[in-house]
Amino acid sequence: MMNQDLKGTMLEYYTHRAAEFDEKYKGRGPASILDPQAYQDEVKILSDIVRATCSGNLLDMACGTAFWLPHYAGNCSHITLFDQSEGMLSHARDRAVSLGIIDQTAMISGDALSYQFSENTFDMVLVAFLISHFTDDQEARFFRMLKSIIKPNGRVLVLDSVWSDARGQARKKEGIQSRSIGDGREFQVYKKYFTEQDLSLFIKKHGIGLSVGYFGRLFFAANAVIKK
Repeated sequence: MMNQDLKGTMLEYYTHRAAEFDEKYKGRGPASILDPQAYQDEVKILSDIVRATCSGNLLDMACGTAFWLPHYAGNCSHITLFDQSEGMLSHARDRAVSLGIIDQTAMISGDALSYQFSENTFDMVLVAFLISHFTDDQEARFFRMLKSIIKPNGRVLVLDSVWSDARGQARKKEGIQSRSIGDGREFQVYKKYFTEQDLSLFIKKHGIGLSVGYFGRLFFAANAVIKK
């Protein structure tokens, strides 16, 4: 169960880790597979997919430090960077400023499961490494909300973590993990990983048929068109 204490420690973890968060994309920090080159190679693949897929009026849901922003910014008429952590949003703002796009960027702090977005607003929603922190009930609530805020025939791109035998040597497929930050403090985080079969069930579970464009050793990218 995702109780309030666990939600609180997860938010605290990501807030305190904001300054070092991007290290995960280099295979540093609390990596479950000790192969930095694999992380860098797959991040390059995901970056290319983001660049080719994301455009229009875009919502970057749980944007973190806005790591993917440089790869889609040039395609977008407007960008909304949304995250629950003020620490993450501070880094996201700095990135938007450095790219010279702050005037076309909105920054919103909130909980993805309770924030009241306007309906039929976004052409595109990028959901990177968020749903792996949801229980099944939270995941269902999230995709119901997502379908309401995307315009008819709008698109969603999901990036997240792959389950594999290699991951199984260090992690459970689903459950609570201990995560540490640079100063040694530890926090509890709920995390799950996905197989291709898990993704194929999204049409039955959420009414969203995900098309898997990439399924690697570490990460996957899957997109869908939202029909209404």
